[in-house]
Amino acid sequence: MRRSRHTDQEVAFLLKEAAAGTAIAEICSAAHVSIGTFYRWRRRLGGLPPEGVERLGQVERENARLRDEVLRLRSALRAASTHASDARRAPGAKPDNRIPAPVHHRGGGASVGRYAFVRGAN
Repeated sequence: MRRSRHTDQEVAFLLKEAAAGTAIAEICSAAHVSIGTFYRWRRRLGGLPPEGVERLGQVERENARLRDEVLRLRSALRAASTHASDARRAPGAKPDNRIPAPVHHRGGGASVGRYAFVRGAN
């Protein structure tokens, strides 16, 4: 994803200016952003105090770090399961090139995705 030219604190300031009554078109032209970008910012950060914006940034960074860690662990687990299956194979047998099936946990996908609220109700 492309990095923004504006920090979350700058965005929060622009949103506060709009809440104070400054015309949105004027804010967008001064900040060199489109009106659609402004409304996307308002949907994402609207109503958050500056401390909340900072906390949101910390949480987003932590989530990205945790996602990377999960991917690293998943690939290590797949590599370990591949090595274990190689050790169990009889000498001289052909290697098994099948991709191991992903591990599914009960309820693991219930709260993930765009329509999670629909799936979670079932």
